[in-house]
Amino acid sequence: MRRRSLAAAAATACASMLLAGCGTADPAAALTAGTKEGGELVYATDREPTCLDPHNTGDMPQTYIARQYLDSLVSMQEDGSVVPWLADSWEISADGLTYDFTLKEGVEFTDGEPFDASAVVANFEQIMDPATQSSTDLLYLSPYFDSAEAVSEHVVRIHLKRPYSPLLTVLSQAFFGMESPTAMARGLEENCQSPVGTGPFIVSEWKRGREVVMVRNEDYTSAPADAKHQGPAYLEKLTWRFLKDNTARFGALQSGRAHAIFNVPPESVPAATADPTISTEDFVHSGVPFSLDLNTTGPALSDIRVRRAIVHASDAPGIVESAYAGVFPYEGNSISTGTPAYDERFHEPYPYDEAAADALLDEAGWTGRDAEGYRTKDGRTLSLRFPYTSDPGETPPADLTIYQNFQAMQKRVGVKVELVPTDASTMTALKKDPTQYDIQGRYWNSPTPNVMYIKYSQETLDLGNGQNVSLASDEELDATLLEAAATTDPDQQDALYSAAQERLTAQAWHIPLYPVQTRLATRSDLVEDIWIEPSEGEPVLHDAYLLREGL
Repeated sequence: MRRRSLAAAAATACASMLLAGCGTADPAAALTAGTKEGGELVYATDREPTCLDPHNTGDMPQTYIARQYLDSLVSMQEDGSVVPWLADSWEISADGLTYDFTLKEGVEFTDGEPFDASAVVANFEQIMDPATQSSTDLLYLSPYFDSAEAVSEHVVRIHLKRPYSPLLTVLSQAFFGMESPTAMARGLEENCQSPVGTGPFIVSEWKRGREVVMVRNEDYTSAPADAKHQGPAYLEKLTWRFLKDNTARFGALQSGRAHAIFNVPPESVPAATADPTISTEDFVHSGVPFSLDLNTTGPALSDIRVRRAIVHASDAPGIVESAYAGVFPYEGNSISTGTPAYDERFHEPYPYDEAAADALLDEAGWTGRDAEGYRTKDGRTLSLRFPYTSDPGETPPADLTIYQNFQAMQKRVGVKVELVPTDASTMTALKKDPTQYDIQGRYWNSPTPNVMYIKYSQETLDLGNGQNVSLASDEELDATLLEAAATTDPDQQDALYSAAQERLTAQAWHIPLYPVQTRLATRSDLVEDIWIEPSEGEPVLHDAYLLREGL
């Protein structure tokens, strides 16, 4: 992370009509000198969630906001260990099938509902109810979770169907933040609009298309053990603003109308690096890197030779470098570099090799050519449909460049890739209709290498969640990953997860491209102590405070 000294110079550019006025904000003007208390922080990001409740669907824009108003049972550290949060302690049975959590006492949800064992049970029941549409949570828990019971007022017991060694790190994510049972009972629609937690902020208003306003929870007593301070947040108000346009969002930071922004555009990185008032931090997510998933049920891609040819022809390192100019590194493994048990042997398993791609396609029988030079077989052209979300803010310009470069690379070996701009709702429907696509761009951020089971097992595929768009599984891979989840021996886990990476790589079900990153930029002359938590890379604003005289 770069830290920059305070600077007196002020930018004067006007960022956006959504950010009224020009010039640098002076957040310290009305604040008491020498104290961290008070003030409003404006955080600008590129994507707006469709629902604020991370139990519903489970998408990253939800968790970034949810981390500010929801607490989890445990908090994950950078080394992968966990520390207490809403759970003061826990005990795990010798067979790994029972977890007893002793809960922090005296905690209340911000609607006055007590946080106790029955509330935790209600949360697991909500998460596991198919009507909640909790696809992310279900994928993490369905293969393992059996039931939850309140042993006493402040002890909750989780029963598992099979051992699940990553459970604690999984539960540290905001996807599993604890919500008020009373609020959840209002129904999905109302809970999406204004979910209720025990966290440091309270959702006050969601102005759709513009911002979410949160206010300080004055009674907050349940910060995690790794927080920089205990007690209520320093900030009185938090405005979470949606600025999909890259130029407007970065301009808001430069002008001081935003104190922090998510997703610094690649083209703005040099300006951010050169600006003494801007501090930047890049967090590399663990899990499945951003990849092009290949639909293995299609007539062409069901043939492993065709899939391997397409990977060889892609020049994945080259197209990532071209699109992101070094801001994002290439990653060709099935899991990202920051993931535990990552095996560097599979960093680039299919080097760029047009000759190898041509030979594989010939071997697969695609030896004819049509009038445009594309390969044919039995009168059919080797044509692959690649829909992508074209709604504003959904597909970054650099990703679109990757798609176009990929299209050009495939044309060299006679594979036709049709890029299909698609609205978000249609893309959601496409997940459930494999006849409508051949390729999709996907990723899965996760703190555990068991994400390979979540993404590619037969068991999770049968859930019909729409995440495994390759529609592929493998018995040997499943058995290996279940064995890895069942053991707590680190050496055995590493060996099993390495074997899983080798097996998954060999299938060529997807083309990994780059590890997903949280690119956070702050005005270091205006705000201090925003940090990134390591389970999902969310910004933590409970400890943040605005700088003023005397600090």
